[in-house]
Amino acid sequence: MSGHALRCVPLLALLFSTTADGQQRSITLREAVTRALASHPDARAADADVAIARGELTSARVRAPNPGFAAEFGPATNRDTSLRSVRFGLSQTVELGGKRRYRSSGAGFRLEAAESRRTRLRAVIAWRAQRAFFLALVARDRLATAAEADTVGLALLTAAQDRLQLGSGTQLEVNVAAAAHARDRRTRLDAERQLATAQFELRAAIGAAISDSLIAEGDLPKFALASASVESVLAESLRRRPDFAAVRAERNAAEAGQRLARSLTWPDPEIGVSSGRAEDFNVTVFSISLPFPVWNRNQGATAAASASLDRARVAEDSARRAVELEVRDAHQALARAIASRDAFEVQVIDRLTENLSLARESFQAGKISLFTYNIIRRDLVESRLAYLDAMAETVERRYALALATGEPWE
Repeated sequence: MSGHALRCVPLLALLFSTTADGQQRSITLREAVTRALASHPDARAADADVAIARGELTSARVRAPNPGFAAEFGPATNRDTSLRSVRFGLSQTVELGGKRRYRSSGAGFRLEAAESRRTRLRAVIAWRAQRAFFLALVARDRLATAAEADTVGLALLTAAQDRLQLGSGTQLEVNVAAAAHARDRRTRLDAERQLATAQFELRAAIGAAISDSLIAEGDLPKFALASASVESVLAESLRRRPDFAAVRAERNAAEAGQRLARSLTWPDPEIGVSSGRAEDFNVTVFSISLPFPVWNRNQGATAAASASLDRARVAEDSARRAVELEVRDAHQALARAIASRDAFEVQVIDRLTENLSLARESFQAGKISLFTYNIIRRDLVESRLAYLDAMAETVERRYALALATGEPWE
């Protein structure tokens, strides 16, 4: 944090509500991300989706339908004889056509898709928390700059009024200083509002209570653009993005679903064996039952599965084009944002307090006029605020590129 920002920390502490115990708490970037991942409801919902998909895979891997048991007993009679018959039997349906294999394959791909979407969601939550954290830092430094400008503007107004009373100043100088101080006060109030909004967004991003008073603690990052070409970044993005991997897995699951629908046209025979006794006779019977797919050949399900596969392929192509557009746009936007940020002479920007002091000393020594001093002061403050605007834009574009490329949040 720059020197003027450090001196304004006590000021920031007075601007916001406190927690129930009357204390404000600072939070680091890693704490913010960890808290967001632990408390976000979408993350818990994604965990439930994965558990559901895992349960469906367990069901799909069952080797065969359960065997059946039958018991028969009763008399067998004719005109001369009456026999008592008791028979017990077992039967088993045998699946043909690879049905179990296709069910397991489809369920496995759906589990892969659910896990990939959970990974993507956790990355989005983490990057969103980082974005909110960095924007809170920018808002903090903006308020520090505005507060210092307000303090200097008040001193300028006081000096102009003193000079007027001593007969060495003019009413025009007082009016100019008063107008400048009014602008500084408005800038400070606007910076206070922006910081309050940034802190609210930070609390929302990490799942903190609205009444929880958190102060982002750290330095503004020095984001840079990787030297890799856009094409190589794009290829890596298609390989790395979990949500695109989920789309591919869903297409694979649709292909397995189509194979399963076609395999269901194969009839599944039921094989049985029974054994019993009828008076003095031991009876053993073997049986096989085979349905004939004459009218119902699973035509509707097969057509629906083919349509689902077509839709999954369209979704995959659409997702690939979307990734390409997002990566190219985000890469170019970050490059422009970094160029805009780097256009500022950071060493001059960071020496705002020193430069203001030098200008004030020149004014007090009579080397520059009040008008010149006011122009210099305004340019220095506006340059610092413009630099912070460029930093905020860089944070936004860095966040967009991270999501577009599927960069791991760690």
